[in-house]
Amino acid sequence: MSATLPLAVFIADDSPPVAEMLTELITEPGRIEVVGVAESQEGAIADIRRLKPDVVILDLQLKSGSGTEVIRAVRATAGLAHTRVIVTSNHTAPQLKAGCLELGASGYFDKVKELPDLAQELRRLAAARA
Repeated sequence: MSATLPLAVFIADDSPPVAEMLTELITEPGRIEVVGVAESQEGAIADIRRLKPDVVILDLQLKSGSGTEVIRAVRATAGLAHTRVIVTSNHTAPQLKAGCLELGASGYFDKVKELPDLAQELRRLAAARA
């Protein structure tokens, strides 16, 4: 019987304090592990392609580039078909959420009010792997 690999999560956010807070919020040793962090579109795309995480937590506003371009790049990369992209943003306009989901995001959470829901979703995904 082999141990289940932890859910590998990549965080793309232009704010190091937010990335650190997210890491602390979601990390559960042996179940959910943050495998990388990037602040820019280019860095995120390169690292996601290299690391092939199970989940990307993505801010729409990055230091350079945008989260929507990261979604497009992930969805255009064959080896990342199973990678879930979950957007976190302070912008909660329904059109923005709908646009991200249309591009291929699998979730959209309000960074101010819904981070506990995000953590719960990741725990659910990790449990589904076990």
